[in-house]
Amino acid sequence: MLDLPKIAPQYQQALLRQVVPFWLKHSRDKQCGGYFDMLDASGKVIEGDKFVIDQAQQTWAFSWLYNTLDGQTAWLEHARHGASFLSRFAHEDSLHCFNQLDRRGRPVAPSFSCIPDCFSVMAYAQIHRATGDDEWAMLAKQTYVTVLERRELVRQAQATTIGGFRPLKHLSEPVSFLKAVLDMQPLLDEETWKQNLDQVVQELLHEFVDRRTDVLREYILPEGAFINTPEGRRLDVGLTFQTASYLFDLYAQSNVTKPAQTGLVNRKLATQVVTWCLQLCEQAWDEASAGLNQYVDLKGQPFIFPDWQQKWAWVHVEALAVLLKGYVHTQHPDCLKWFKRIHDYTFQQFPDIKQTGWHLAVDQYAQPLLPAKAIPAVGCYSLIRCLTETIQLLPRCEKLQSAQQTGRARVSLKS
Repeated sequence: MLDLPKIAPQYQQALLRQVVPFWLKHSRDKQCGGYFDMLDASGKVIEGDKFVIDQAQQTWAFSWLYNTLDGQTAWLEHARHGASFLSRFAHEDSLHCFNQLDRRGRPVAPSFSCIPDCFSVMAYAQIHRATGDDEWAMLAKQTYVTVLERRELVRQAQATTIGGFRPLKHLSEPVSFLKAVLDMQPLLDEETWKQNLDQVVQELLHEFVDRRTDVLREYILPEGAFINTPEGRRLDVGLTFQTASYLFDLYAQSNVTKPAQTGLVNRKLATQVVTWCLQLCEQAWDEASAGLNQYVDLKGQPFIFPDWQQKWAWVHVEALAVLLKGYVHTQHPDCLKWFKRIHDYTFQQFPDIKQTGWHLAVDQYAQPLLPAKAIPAVGCYSLIRCLTETIQLLPRCEKLQSAQQTGRARVSLKS
């Protein structure tokens, strides 16, 4: 049986003595503003550009941490530092976000998706919640409008384009928008929020979910058509867990606030989401060397991606958080079974026992994959969010587990 009270301190230790101190100490660019996106294993800066997504994610993470836990001033100041840089340099005149900036904030590359905009919206919404400053609320709303406009333009283009090249859609875009909508609820009127929410949930469940296999695909053609290529068959393990986690957040939020709904946010959805997670654990688990592979082929065909067996810390913490959410909302016993297996592997492989921070990834031989703890593709977003959520969920799971054991004992006595 999983001893939840015994493992709870491990998450407190990981978050507050390893992960958060590493980023507070090393990531802030005091000279030019914002954060360094690349840090080596000891926290030294690897020189390079700054990516708007990473800047926004770190701003969001420390704002959210301040709002969620005990509100330490250092966390809020760290978030303010990132928000100031974002508001000054991340946007074009139209408020659409760039993709990439140099260290001083000068634009280097445009963005061809609304993902940087979505994370910027999230960052502004969270720091408004932390500070109560209306400037951040206004900026969140204005940036949110650019996201809606861009998504509408993309949909219109897909509906009117005939012929041409293959127009692939990637799961990360609607998932980022879903999270932005959830964070924007306090700043939107109920009708607008509900309309935007229904639209993105419909897109996820009726386009990205394969109707034959009930799995969440990474790449699709417009309107959900399947593409039988390695990319079209590929399931992104971490991104699927992250999507499931946001859908559970929506489910939990709907149970509390009871907004007008379309029927999408219901018990059936919770059951469907937990099924995705458990099936993906079975498919992605490496029986030979343990840990979760980062990709799975929908048809079980051989992979052509050389990195598919790499084990990433962010994938594992996303799995841990969503499995506890699945248990809270469905009481499915396999959630705790898989949680224990992934927990054991995660805390054996990723915490750096010599210095603060966690290893980004390990190979199939359990060796650190990179001499770095921050890269443009992976920062602190999942580590801080998922470790914090796990800390919050463990007491609830303990109560449910205790209640189930009491119920089984009563049944045994009666029989």
